[in-house]
Amino acid sequence: MSSARPPEFFFDRSLGKASAERLRESGWIIHLIADFYRDDAADVADEEWIAEGCSRGWLLLTKDKKIRYRANELGALEVGHLFCLASGNVDLDDMAQRFVEAERAMVNASQRYPLGFWHVHAQGRITKMWP
Repeated sequence: MSSARPPEFFFDRSLGKASAERLRESGWIIHLIADFYRDDAADVADEEWIAEGCSRGWLLLTKDKKIRYRANELGALEVGHLFCLASGNVDLDDMAQRFVEAERAMVNASQRYPLGFWHVHAQGRITKMWP
């Protein structure tokens, strides 16, 4: 029997609470940004929630692809992994399904590399976008 802890995920507000519930129903441990910041973190800079999630060792989930191009946000990702939907134009069920299908790949990537910004595609495929 494995003593490895299951991965924990930090959910950016861009993904919505309903899709987080779908992942919880699949057995995932999800931490919502709203659980840590007032007003669903509307006034919190991305680098702040990214640093918070990284400091806790969680895998970060978002659909905000622009983070990849912002030095402050990437700087907050000193030791951590941010997984971003490659296509943000999918419904809640598809969002959750893409993450579920990619879970093994995301965990493997987080164990193999010290940090990274990744795109999550359909059918469980991920691609490293940074560094």
